[in-house]
Amino acid sequence: MTENRMREYLERHFYNSKMIIALEAERTQLRLNAQGGAINYEGNYTTSNENATERNLMSLADDEKEIDKEISEIKTEQREIRQLIYSLHDRDLESVLIYRYIAHHTEEETAEGLNYALRTVQEKIKKAIKKLCAKMC
Repeated sequence: MTENRMREYLERHFYNSKMIIALEAERTQLRLNAQGGAINYEGNYTTSNENATERNLMSLADDEKEIDKEISEIKTEQREIRQLIYSLHDRDLESVLIYRYIAHHTEEETAEGLNYALRTVQEKIKKAIKKLCAKMC
C-alpha cells in the first residue's frame, strides 16, 4: 500500500463518522414520514392518506434494519482503522495519528494540541504512515 493510499484509508474514519450522522438523520426522517398525516396548507393534519401512512409504518422496520446494518458495517471499519493505528505499539505515533485522523484535526491543530512543533508532527505522521505501509505489505 502506498503512503497516499494509507492516508486515504485513515481519513475514512472521519468520513465514516459523517456517514453515520447522515444515516441517523435519514432514520429520523423515515420515522417522521411513517408517523403519518400530511400537513395541508393551513397547517392542519389530514388523514386522507391513511393507507400510505400504514404502508410507511410497515416498511419502517425494514428500512431501519437496513440503516442499522450500514451503520454497523461503518463502525466495524472504524474499529479496524483504530486497531491498525494501535498495531504500531508506539504510543507517541499512535497519539499523533489518533489526533490527526480519528479526531480529524489539521496538522497545525495536532501540533498545538499535543505541544509539538508542526515539523515534528509532520515527521511523526510520515514515520507512522511508513510503518503502517510496511505492515500492510
